[in-house]
Amino acid sequence: MEHPVNKPKIIGYWFNEKKCQKFGVAELNAECKRRGIELVKIDMSSPMEEQGPFDLLLHKLTALFAQALNHDRKAITAIKMFENYIGRHPETIVMDPLPGVYRLLLRNQTYNLLKQCFKHDDKVFTPTYVELSTTDLQHNRMLIQEANVTFPVVCKPVTAGGGIEAHEMAVVFNESGISECTLPCVAQSFINHGAILYKLFVLGPVWFVIVRPSLKNFYAGVDGCFDINKLAEQETVHFNSNNVSKADSQSPLTQLDPGDKKEDLPKADPAVFNRIVTNLRDALNMDLLGIDVVIDSCTGKYGIIDVNAFP
Repeated sequence: MEHPVNKPKIIGYWFNEKKCQKFGVAELNAECKRRGIELVKIDMSSPMEEQGPFDLLLHKLTALFAQALNHDRKAITAIKMFENYIGRHPETIVMDPLPGVYRLLLRNQTYNLLKQCFKHDDKVFTPTYVELSTTDLQHNRMLIQEANVTFPVVCKPVTAGGGIEAHEMAVVFNESGISECTLPCVAQSFINHGAILYKLFVLGPVWFVIVRPSLKNFYAGVDGCFDINKLAEQETVHFNSNNVSKADSQSPLTQLDPGDKKEDLPKADPAVFNRIVTNLRDALNMDLLGIDVVIDSCTGKYGIIDVNAFP
């Protein structure tokens, strides 16, 4: 009697070229072969049915999703093909499931989720935020006040993970400064955090934390005192969040002013980080996450300022 030959497991993957280089696909391919797994790059311009069947789909589709939102026909077709394949093959594991990835595509959706996830946690919060889409000062003033957003604010593109433009941001000190930002945007209250960003990298139940430079503290006035006139005079600060938070960043925006001392900052508590990771994994049903956290210099509370799929 002949014994059936064990077929190798097949992982279909799709990342853009930049992600392939950063992720080390060649090393991953070699490791998969040692374990009897076949790694296949999906051609998004050809029918997936002809390239499968796949036991697992590993993807970083956020850039394609962003292009599809901008009405790119090729991206729309590719996304629909991917969705249809998943629908026809419920036995295929998808890493990560698309509903969670969709929730992280738009920052206002992400912040709504965070607000719900941590509404009963007295140590974790997401800074107040509002979506702005007009240069009408009176309308913006009303929206900002209703959302309890306070200046200075960080204005961020609504779409996250869509390439370089998703990281182009600005610290805005007054309502008129909003008109300098690319609209629509999400305006989020800026939290002083001593120029320290904690990046949590999540791989299933395992997580790692890396400490990166971040924006310095911004005060609306002299010696940290609130001054509405000073606030109105301050010029908008434009920056790219990727550049500011690089490990070797030498940006003047990350250099604390003489009155601020890093040794005065609250110490990070791994138990709080673990709670953040656990709650978000459960809420999103995802295993590959990047979570950006700052610790409020005044309250010691943990502010989640961004969440990314497959960092």
